[in-house]
Amino acid sequence: MLNEFKTNFFGGTRSNRFLVQGDIPFTNGGKFTPFHVRSTILPQVMSTTMTYDFFGRKFHYPGEKQYSTWVFTVLDDTGNNNLWNYFQTWQNKINNNNTNVSALINQSTTYKASNWTVNHLDMNGDQILKTFVLHGCWPTQVGQVSLNMRVPNNLSTFQVMIVFDQMEIKSYNQPITSR
Repeated sequence: MLNEFKTNFFGGTRSNRFLVQGDIPFTNGGKFTPFHVRSTILPQVMSTTMTYDFFGRKFHYPGEKQYSTWVFTVLDDTGNNNLWNYFQTWQNKINNNNTNVSALINQSTTYKASNWTVNHLDMNGDQILKTFVLHGCWPTQVGQVSLNMRVPNNLSTFQVMIVFDQMEIKSYNQPITSR
């Protein structure tokens, strides 16, 4: 039994080997690196079910795809890398905090969505095992930054919640499915 496991298990994947890349509109030259995202959970993809009643029986058919929101944790940085401010600006352009009006009306896309990529890496971090491309991303929530004088030598983080239109999953940089 143990030899069968060792023969058929090739080391698995590691949850701490990933890189996130994406564009944040309105950054005015700010820089976002893949290392600013500290943790994430890939969003759930679900197929709904349509039920049809016929002569006392229920028949189930696949329905629409639904995606949950995507949440990731970001290192709070300063200077040209003030990502909390960039995400707030992006969200504020979509719907202004003070006027409740979008600054993006009558532009090509009213919410300035962008595509984001999550690369799941091998154990050495030099080969991409899976690539997840999230199309049409924009922030619905920019989380709080917790400040606490009792926690020294700790980097501040915040969470961002993103909605997206669809997800494309690639394996070894070859598309295996598009959802």
